[in-house]
Amino acid sequence: MNCANNPVPDGAARLAGPWTYGNGSGPEPSRRKPEMQPNAPPAYFATGPTVARLRTEIEAATGARPARAWSAGAAGAVWGPASPAARLLDRAGRPGLVVGPGPLLSPYDNPATGMASLRIGHRGAPVGGQVPAGDLAGALRRLRLYGRNRFPPSAGVTLDDVFGGRPAPALVLADGSAAASPARLRALVRRVLAARPGERLVVAGPDGAPGIARDLSSRLAVLSDPVNPWLLFERAARVYVDRWETGWGARLAGAETVCLGGGEAPSDAALFVAAFGAGVHYFDPWTRRPVEAAQALDHVAWLRDRFAGNDRRIVYVGVSGWKRPALDVFAAGPHGPPIHTMSAEDAVAAGILHQARIRVWATREPAHLEARCTEVGLPLARVEDGFLRSVGLGASLQPGASIVVDDHGIYYDPRRESGLSVLLKRSAFPPDLVARAARLREAIVARRLSKYNVGLDVSALDLPEGKRLVLVPGQVEDDASVMYGSPHVRSNRELLRAARARNPDALILFKPHPDVEAGFRPGAIPEAEALALADRIVGGLSIVDLLDRVHHVETMTSLAGFEALIRGLTVAVHGRPFYAGWGLTEDLAPSADRGRRLGLDELVAGALILYPLYLDPVANKPCTPERLLDRLSAAREAAPRTALSIGRLALLTMRARYAVLNPIVRHLRARRGVNRGPGGGQR
Repeated sequence: MNCANNPVPDGAARLAGPWTYGNGSGPEPSRRKPEMQPNAPPAYFATGPTVARLRTEIEAATGARPARAWSAGAAGAVWGPASPAARLLDRAGRPGLVVGPGPLLSPYDNPATGMASLRIGHRGAPVGGQVPAGDLAGALRRLRLYGRNRFPPSAGVTLDDVFGGRPAPALVLADGSAAASPARLRALVRRVLAARPGERLVVAGPDGAPGIARDLSSRLAVLSDPVNPWLLFERAARVYVDRWETGWGARLAGAETVCLGGGEAPSDAALFVAAFGAGVHYFDPWTRRPVEAAQALDHVAWLRDRFAGNDRRIVYVGVSGWKRPALDVFAAGPHGPPIHTMSAEDAVAAGILHQARIRVWATREPAHLEARCTEVGLPLARVEDGFLRSVGLGASLQPGASIVVDDHGIYYDPRRESGLSVLLKRSAFPPDLVARAARLREAIVARRLSKYNVGLDVSALDLPEGKRLVLVPGQVEDDASVMYGSPHVRSNRELLRAARARNPDALILFKPHPDVEAGFRPGAIPEAEALALADRIVGGLSIVDLLDRVHHVETMTSLAGFEALIRGLTVAVHGRPFYAGWGLTEDLAPSADRGRRLGLDELVAGALILYPLYLDPVANKPCTPERLLDRLSAAREAAPRTALSIGRLALLTMRARYAVLNPIVRHLRARRGVNRGPGGGQR
């Protein structure tokens, strides 16, 4: 049977930054030599950039080794049987290794970033693949997975309007070869209209049904937007397809299936094996390594749910250009990519037009945005970096791999309750979630990870034995967490004075904030003044290495306090950061108590699992925090071992940017009504 699928377009470029593995083209494949598959050529060469990007998957699936173009015995790898390269190879008498999308993909899959399945053939026969094991068919139906999975979770009123009458209309399925072009789909619709006079018909499919005119017949309804076919199969009188292989889902759902392409109907089992077994290979959509089909289903279902969770289009406000590639992945959904704006007026206009959700970068919120969103009924949320972010500082334009989306306030500003504080105050924290949080916390500590993962190691730092060591992490003094969350201690000088007064006999280590030390942000203290209160200045050193050496941390609102807590240290807090007030810290600010006591791993569950969203910066897809740890570890190993994990030239460039370019940009934005709010949160 011939099985055609719509090709997946080449993907967006990877995020900038030190997110590299091996040769920089993605995760390193397993060192185990791939097993040569029957019908595979001994060697292959890529005929274009699409298949070149799939090198890891092709070699793992076929066992063929890469070779020079047109080498003896090597087959050219082509993207799809109808591609120009495939036709050229056929004319040359050297049929290509045909690679195409498999039957199961996540909404984020493309050749550049990795695919959950591929279909591979050579000389008209499948390469590899096997009879699907277990109840794969049942799992597909239960999870309602289909094709690229880029549709909304349900069609709601649309399906009720179309299928509400009796008798129910039949479905012309816009999928497979019929959906390859509007002309093919129109031809199929006309054939069904002619073959079944008097029957009401609906044209719909997983990628929509564009290009079909509703005036073809008064008996015809068209759902032009993508719809999950499982919803259609359950309600249609029957399903029309152009080829039997396109009808596997309808048959699996128990729907009467009519193939206008003719031919004897295969058994359900044979049809399913042809769709999901012969020549089909499954991969982890993040690492590109081969996995079992059932595992691929779980991965795709997770990614599908993340994509479908953006139930309305997203309008961003105030997001800098260098942050947008990552932020766009977080906001992608069934209703299209996000829209970027910089002013309240533009954001509200776009929000009304698209009935969108508004997301504003928290430190760039226009003054009247919240009032305007409330006035017109648009949901508003604030966005900031998460607590496991990157290798390198945001101030040095290193892209972040986690964000928080807060529809109450924002975690670093205690003037109003944040989504995180509500979550921590009200969540039940079931045992399995707490156990997962404990494993995540232990992994972070074991891998020696932090928010930014910068700094030199402290092996050469000579510290006296038997002395109580207190770390005082400096902060950026125009951060909102300091300005609004630390009522009595609001500067690095005041923090050092308070720490010395509370710990008169301790050895105090003062660590200036990396942004301040680099000259990017305010908060510097002259060295002589700092050493009048602290015993050592430990600038440029890794926060994780320092936390390994000290006994106690004194902070205003720094995230270093949270990182100390998860490493078992005592923490005194002079402000009101998100991790204070739950009974885990010594709280020195007034009104810090939250009215609830939390265990450490309940705090971790809320702050690191439930509240943030994570991005795999190599695969450019949403991921879990556990998966991000692998990327952070590898990126840290690849980054230069400097105080900021960037080279000297990059540092000088950033200093020039902050001194010269940023003031100009802020002035231009102010003239357009875009005013930068207080600085970010815990640093």
